[in-house]
Amino acid sequence: MRALLIIVSLLIASFSGYAQQKNKPQFEYPFLLGEWYVKNPSPDQNSGFRAIKIKFDSNYIFQIDVQKIDYSLERWQGIYNANADTLVLGLNTATPQIYAYQTTHNKLNLNGITFVKSLSRPLAGMWSSTSLSGADILASKVARLDLILQPDFIFMFRVSGEGGAESIKRGVYYVENNRLVLLYDDGETASHYSLVEDKLTLYGQGVDMQAELARIR
Repeated sequence: MRALLIIVSLLIASFSGYAQQKNKPQFEYPFLLGEWYVKNPSPDQNSGFRAIKIKFDSNYIFQIDVQKIDYSLERWQGIYNANADTLVLGLNTATPQIYAYQTTHNKLNLNGITFVKSLSRPLAGMWSSTSLSGADILASKVARLDLILQPDFIFMFRVSGEGGAESIKRGVYYVENNRLVLLYDDGETASHYSLVEDKLTLYGQGVDMQAELARIR
């Protein structure tokens, strides 16, 4: 088991592709990142909209799409900043807007309106490795990777060694463009990914590692 824990540490460090400093996340408020939606339960002319989507990136760019009553789309994008309970949108404009917010890994309360995080691509499911390649991952003696990504942004990541021992990480995840980031108690793991039908490929950043996983369900 000790050997497998060393393997897991190497694997996580390799897929992350950067050195963690005191296990701090890459972005100070990672629960903000991603795409958030709210639907109007009673759309009419008075409310003025059918749905709103907000997207926050780690480069401090935001985008808001408002679907109007006539199904037209109104878009606002710009620069934002955040602390633990306040969002400032439109720092690049003459009239930035300030909002109070609270967030969990899958819900955002913005000035009393609750948004739900959603996946723009069908990543949720159970995935198991079919191919592991690259000198770094082969040297680590990993035999199999299993990954469960739930629609509510909870994950389970299991690494099995060639001798049959295994180690499991659980936590929450977020997706930003083509990056998949797993957050857990003692750190985080980031990798680039591609998704083609029911094949998910994870790429190490700055290392020779690639894992192809097939959707089990």
